[in-house]
Formats: sequence, structure tokens, C-alpha cells
Amino acid sequence: MENRLNNQPSMRSGFTMIELIFVIVIIGILASVAIPKLAATRDDAKISKMANAIQTAKSELSSRIIATNNVPNDAPNIENAIKDYSNTIAEAIISGDANITSADVNSSVITFIDKDSGNNCKTLTIYGNKNTGNVVIGIASTGGASAICKGVDALVPDTNITVGGTQVTY
Repeated sequence: MENRLNNQPSMRSGFTMIELIFVIVIIGILASVAIPKLAATRDDAKISKMANAIQTAKSELSSRIIATNNVPNDAPNIENAIKDYSNTIAEAIISGDANITSADVNSSVITFIDKDSGNNCKTLTIYGNKNTGNVVIGIASTGGASAICKGVDALVPDTNITVGGTQVTY
């Protein structure tokens, strides 16, 4: 009663509805900015992972061919031979990021896949056998339309390298 007589407002505790609405609006604005950034970060990680796997597999294959003076063409277990030549390819096949789409004595094709969209992004092809003396390892785009495939295409150029004897020619 004393507050009314002195024309002073009584002490209140808590927040008004307007203050709560402002806080919720600010949180909503921050979330609308942050969520797309986090989704883009996830895609960037997938792009980097696939690009790194392709480049590493190419290096592993060429190094193993030079070291052993042999090509992974051990029919009928050629798929296992390719996996033995490259741990990166073996891991990508296990995780579903790649598969061996064709394999025979003279050429093998490993396809790298964007699992989310189902698009094929890049192929790594091994041409040649131990009788030819030279082996070509080629990387080619498959024209996948997903953002992951386009990102990988930007990072990994379509190239061929020739492995022969004790050297690699780019």
C-alpha cells in the first residue's frame, strides 16, 4: 500500500511478453544464418574426402605398380587385387563411396559415388597389363550433377598418367 501512496510502481520480477518475443526472433534470425553454413560445411567435407581419396588412390596404384613391376590383373580375383594395391580404394568400397564397375585383365574401372544423390562423380581407370610395359591410370569425370560431384570436378582434373618401368609420366 505504501507504493500507491508514493506513486511509485511496485517491483516486478520476470520478463514481459515483448521481451520474450524479441529474444525468440533474434534466436530465429541467428539459426536461419547458421544452419545453411553448417550444411555447406558438411558438403565441403564430402568433397574434400572424395577428392583426397581419388588423388591418394592414383598415387598408391602408381607406386605399387612401380614397386612390384606388376599390374593388378590377377584374374579371376582382380577386384581383390585392386583392393590390395590401394588401401584407399578398399576403404572407399567398404564405405560405399566407390565400387569397381568393371575389371578384366587389360582394364579396370573404379567409380567414385556421391552416396546422397546416387550420382557417379569420377572414374579411375587402369589400362594395360604386365606384358605391355606401360600402364595408364586415368581419371575422368562422369558428369554427375550433384553439388558434391561438381565440387570434386573442380578439385580433381581429368588426367592420365603413364606408369612404366621406374617412372611416372604426367
